[in-house]
Amino acid sequence: MQVVRLPKRIVRLIITSFVSSCLFLVFLDDKNLTTFPLLTSSSFRPVSYSNTNDGSTQDLCKSFPRHLLQSIQPVLKMGWTESQKQIHAQLETVSACFDPNDLLIVSDYEETILGRVTIDIFETLPEEYRRRSRDFARHNAMKRKPLNMDDGRAETTHHKLGWKMDKYKFLAQVEYAWSTMPGRDWYVFYETDTYVLWDSMFRFLSTLDAAEALYIGSPSPGRRGTWFANGGPGFVLSRGAMQKVLGKDQGWLTSRGAKATRRDCCGDSVLGWMLWQARVPLSGFYPLFSLYAVDRVPFTERAWCQPVITMHKLTPGDMLRLWRWEHGNRKRDTPILFSDLYEFTGINETDVRYDWDNTSYDRLAPGRELAAETHESCRAACEADGKCLQYLWRGLQEKHCVLMPFVSLGKAGGQDAGSGMYVSGWMHSRIEDWRAGNVCEDAAWVHPSIARHF
Repeated sequence: MQVVRLPKRIVRLIITSFVSSCLFLVFLDDKNLTTFPLLTSSSFRPVSYSNTNDGSTQDLCKSFPRHLLQSIQPVLKMGWTESQKQIHAQLETVSACFDPNDLLIVSDYEETILGRVTIDIFETLPEEYRRRSRDFARHNAMKRKPLNMDDGRAETTHHKLGWKMDKYKFLAQVEYAWSTMPGRDWYVFYETDTYVLWDSMFRFLSTLDAAEALYIGSPSPGRRGTWFANGGPGFVLSRGAMQKVLGKDQGWLTSRGAKATRRDCCGDSVLGWMLWQARVPLSGFYPLFSLYAVDRVPFTERAWCQPVITMHKLTPGDMLRLWRWEHGNRKRDTPILFSDLYEFTGINETDVRYDWDNTSYDRLAPGRELAAETHESCRAACEADGKCLQYLWRGLQEKHCVLMPFVSLGKAGGQDAGSGMYVSGWMHSRIEDWRAGNVCEDAAWVHPSIARHF
């Protein structure tokens, strides 16, 4: 048989193509991995404190790595009609370690709160936003009236108008941050009920390239099949993204987005749409950026070894307790994980809680519902279901039982407290077996994905 010898140039080309294909497949496979380990280190010094209950806020803030604020700009969005308790809790915890000049606070009213000046961001909007706008006319009339937001009016007309006006802040705050503090590597936008674990945030951002056009957050479905970062857990824009969108025209967002903002319900949705049009799509990092409050986190393998960067809808009390707990539980080489957060919740303190609703939501683990005459029969159904880790029984006329394959804390039954409406229970021996089989040796970081969402 005659052997055909190929020219060396062709052989080298074939080998190079084969090796490149193999490397591409390895890279592609790696990008599709659910999680991956990544070595990071805390910038806080000291990393943690042995006793945080006795330390003052000023003492705990001494560990904050202030030098990082030369490249990272925090931007807090609030509203004049928000609860003063919520605003104060934010400024005394998550935002406590920033000097007044470090933190940009955008609002719909200029005032001084706890020594910090808020910016009336509406004053930066083009005139077309106010022209023939009933929303702005009502808002201006409201601001002329004295208002004490802790007198019960926060949930009525003022609060509803304040929520409606909130959508006009999103595009404006991005432009304002870039024009006021240009050239920062990262811009972190968050709200008064957002809890940011700055140690986790700093670690996360240190692994990324600020020169890339990055728009980071927790994905929510938006306009025409696009995705936007939900504003509640906060979102991040890189220097590359800011330059791409505002580098040539610092007013591009608000001028081009006026009509969309008037028509849309939500400013975070409009921002995502405008960024998508500028070819800056969302990089989704759920559950690191989480829509859950600490009492609603459904602890599963999808929220266990993953780092916690932000959470949403925390009460003032939860913020104050979590902030001090965080200062005593940081570790040098590992960020705080969801498994650490489980310890904070105190779920394992009791088997049953009366007038307590522990239901949560996990899109990929919806649980099972059935009829049950008593909470004892509901618990028996959970015990018989090998996947059930906790249950909720709704009494009175409902007689309804919910079996859940995850663990969450929940909260008191609200207006139904004392009625026997809610009984929550946990299978602690089963939960401990699950925890023993899911020990976190490393932090489970995730690749960006919009398929992984709330």
